[in-house]
Amino acid sequence: MEWISIRDRLPAQGEDVLLFDGGQIYFGYYSEISDKFILGDDKVDISDFTHWMPLPAFPKK
Repeated sequence: MEWISIRDRLPAQGEDVLLFDGGQIYFGYYSEISDKFILGDDKVDISDFTHWMPLPAFPKK
C-alpha cells in the first residue's frame, strides 16, 4: 500500500486509516461533518497531517 497525500484526496467518511504528520503515525478516521480527522476523543485539523493510508487487510489464518 502507498501513502496518499492529503492534497490529492481525503479518505471516505468514517474509513479507519493511518495518518502521518511528518514524524509520527496515528490511527483515526475522517469526519465530513466536522471536516477534521478524529483520533480517539480528539478532533484534529486536516492540515496537521501530510499523508494517509488505508489499513492493511487482516492476516489470514
